[in-house]
Amino acid sequence: MSIAINTNFVPYKLDLQDKRPVQMSIEVINRYLAQKKVILELMASNQIGLNKTSAQKERFELGLIQPGENKIIKVDVHPKNFAQKGEENILITATEITVEETGYSYPSKKFRKNASIQLK
Repeated sequence: MSIAINTNFVPYKLDLQDKRPVQMSIEVINRYLAQKKVILELMASNQIGLNKTSAQKERFELGLIQPGENKIIKVDVHPKNFAQKGEENILITATEITVEETGYSYPSKKFRKNASIQLK
């Protein structure tokens, strides 16, 4: 059992001449038999940004995800002004948060995926 992470880029490549962002779609699926609380963190490489201000980190609290349920997050990936052609990576980390009956919560497991995008 685990938390599955799927990614998709539209369009597939980031055109440096055009300077238009690429939409990255991240799907998080709960494959456990119980509901889980999940936090999603994104970390981009130096040549790309995850919003208009070129931030390299983003964090999303997805809340409780039921068994078999999926949640989709959409993020715009922008090139930075000094970006060069090549392949850049975005590290995606889904952290499973365990909530005790007393209300105490702590991170219990982390699931990682490395998504790469071509800059042309």
